[in-house]
Amino acid sequence: MSRIDLTGLAWQVCGWRPYAWLLQQAFETATPFHPDIAPIPAKVPGSVQAALRAAGQLPDWHVGRQSLDCEWVEHRHWEFFTTLTLPAGPFTLHAEGLDHTGWILVDGKRVAEFTGSLVRHDIPLTGDGKPHRLSICFDTPPEEQGQVGFSSRSRHFKPRYNFGWDWCPRFVPVGISDRLWLEVGAPAAEILRLRTELAADNTTGIVRLHVKCNQPTTVKIADTTRALPVGEHHVELRLPVEPWWPNGAGKARLYDLRVGDEIIPVGFKRVRWNNWVCEVNGRPLFLQGVNWTPVKVDYHSVTTADYARLIELYRAMGCNLLRVWGGAFLEREEFYRLCDEAGILVWQEFPLSSSGPENNAPTEPAIIEKVCGIARDYIHRRGHHVSKLLWCGGNELQTALNKTPGCGLPLDLTHPCLAALDRVVAEEDPGVRFLPTSASGPRFTADAKDYGKGLHHDVHGPWNWSSDWDEYWAKDDALFRSETGMPGAMDAALIEKYRGDCAALPASHANPYWQHSSSWWIQDDLAAGKSLADYVRLSQERQATALATAARACKSRFPACGGFLVWMGHDCFPCPVNTAVIDYEARPKPAYFALQKVFRGG
Repeated sequence: MSRIDLTGLAWQVCGWRPYAWLLQQAFETATPFHPDIAPIPAKVPGSVQAALRAAGQLPDWHVGRQSLDCEWVEHRHWEFFTTLTLPAGPFTLHAEGLDHTGWILVDGKRVAEFTGSLVRHDIPLTGDGKPHRLSICFDTPPEEQGQVGFSSRSRHFKPRYNFGWDWCPRFVPVGISDRLWLEVGAPAAEILRLRTELAADNTTGIVRLHVKCNQPTTVKIADTTRALPVGEHHVELRLPVEPWWPNGAGKARLYDLRVGDEIIPVGFKRVRWNNWVCEVNGRPLFLQGVNWTPVKVDYHSVTTADYARLIELYRAMGCNLLRVWGGAFLEREEFYRLCDEAGILVWQEFPLSSSGPENNAPTEPAIIEKVCGIARDYIHRRGHHVSKLLWCGGNELQTALNKTPGCGLPLDLTHPCLAALDRVVAEEDPGVRFLPTSASGPRFTADAKDYGKGLHHDVHGPWNWSSDWDEYWAKDDALFRSETGMPGAMDAALIEKYRGDCAALPASHANPYWQHSSSWWIQDDLAAGKSLADYVRLSQERQATALATAARACKSRFPACGGFLVWMGHDCFPCPVNTAVIDYEARPKPAYFALQKVFRGG
């Protein structure tokens, strides 16, 4: 088997009026048909928008309201192309992120199609050992729903946050978002499933491996070795190990598992749930952390360094859990590897999210099957990571308390889509907890009027200031808080940096700059009549005090409360005010340090 990495090649991208690329020559004149947007250099992974910006053909969408000037990109077909010698005979094009639908072309001729941003694509092709133009041509993006809409009508499962959320404007990237390579022949060994666990003695690690060996293969970890002949094997290895501990509880010990030529870092932990109290390696732990949302609106352009910078900030903050929110996507492999190394558990959601007017999950069998296919792919790709804690059907899937469209009553396993996802997890990752949604109920949020009634298990909210904040938290009876937030303004210097030609003040809905990305979080009671510096100071002080109060109250009740997660961790866009505790440039706000004291026991 040989592998040809395509990410290091010289790629270009050009833009066509939809389907004009089919006309290799104009019918009237027999002359070559030219693209609307001439070829420019492109990075892989990378988006069309990033290439256009680098070429000076798009403005910086982070500045002012300039993201509005980028929306025309969605109305073209875009062709990424490179020239390379294709292998002689059959080979496979492997793509882990094609966003979203399109065609594979060789010398301008269609040889395959693809669809789906969230699943891998393995495309069989045949070459002749000669140089050819290999193209990946993207159709116009589907019109997926942004934050406000109807969850049950989700069909495409292109990341929804890009279509506009309360913490970013509409910005719909097109392009190649992850690894891309050609593979000739079968690998020496194909890992079909890998799981590890820690025995009750906390000193014995167990590796369970399902592997297909296409040639004799050696499996090795630490001093334990197993030779495997050609064929399919279920292998169990037991060896003395040190446990993998979450951040703050001990060392996140990892071991290299070698399967043929492939090396996979693995760790060993044991998880048991007592309702909403999580035991890791026999020790009850208060789960504390943040909700992880995408690093950038242009997620194709995220680097390993971007991941590493944020995960180190969360490790230093004292986080032991990140909830990967359901309105986005499966983060790249390096995110999970870095969480393994940092001792940070991952709560991974499947790609479903609330929509406001109607928050129900899809019910059509064909769409449920599509969601389940995405979920299986998520589990196959990331299920072996020791940082994995649980799988979740999605974010804030619910109805009103009277079971009409609305919010208040989280969906459960009586819903056909969530029941199907539960079966997928049971089949693909047995023994790992599955939550139908978050919040999982029996009530979506905790109402102080209902304290003491047993209605508040895993709840979301509140997200904004109220005059009874201290009293609310002093009497709280929730078993787990998987979302609690508070707005905090970005530093005044960054507001000045990113406002562009827009006015910095007033900080109100009357100012198009603030309305553009922060309309949900403008704090009228703090902003009215204030200078920018004074408003920022007051906003950041309130965020820090409020979140620290909430986190401290929850942690002091442990084990009556099993955990506390902040909504949200970091900004993917320079919002002048948002609930993030780390700004777009990865600089902590005062709330970060206030939470750090609570999380680290200061």
